[in-house]
Amino acid sequence: MHSKSYADNLLLRALTEEDRRQLVPSLTQVELRTRAVVAEPYTTLQYVYFPHQAIVSLVTVMSDGASVAIANVGNEGLIGCGGLLQVKSIPYRAVVKVPGRASRIAIKRLKEIFDERVTVRREVLRYLHSLMTQIAQAAVCSRFHSIEQRIARCILSSRDRMHKNSFSYTQEFLAQMLGADRSSITLAAGALRRAGFIEYKRGTITILDPEGL
Repeated sequence: MHSKSYADNLLLRALTEEDRRQLVPSLTQVELRTRAVVAEPYTTLQYVYFPHQAIVSLVTVMSDGASVAIANVGNEGLIGCGGLLQVKSIPYRAVVKVPGRASRIAIKRLKEIFDERVTVRREVLRYLHSLMTQIAQAAVCSRFHSIEQRIARCILSSRDRMHKNSFSYTQEFLAQMLGADRSSITLAAGALRRAGFIEYKRGTITILDPEGL
């Protein structure tokens, strides 16, 4: 792995030089494709992923197959941090929402570094706190916000991480991420389009008015 490729992930960038000397040789760069599943719920984790350009959604899957995204992970964090906390799995499906590169490391190796180095533990636990905050916010959003507001939150969070205004999100995919039926997504996206906040063509959402959203 190139010595500077870690810089695309803010969590890796926040580590000390000595931390990175321990970690970087064990990282492998991978390409994450849209809708690829990098972790299944309650399945033993093999790897941890540090996204660079990719965004991965943590999705709760119900017994009837319905699903809803409860958090997103971009270049600010990592997927699989539960495996560092004395458990072998996470209760969510991790699905690639926006494709792109990521750094991957065997969870066994990262656990060794996590246990040995206080500064690595500090940064990972700080990130875990922010992830818990995001999950709590998602619970509030799902209970009290309209579907239009939830779509706005979904695409604005993507914009914040990717620094671009267009995303290939089909109505079916948004319905799966937001735990809504497709007809509700169609109506809500239409309302946002008529308000001049977005353009939605052929499965691509383009943000026209971020302040309005």
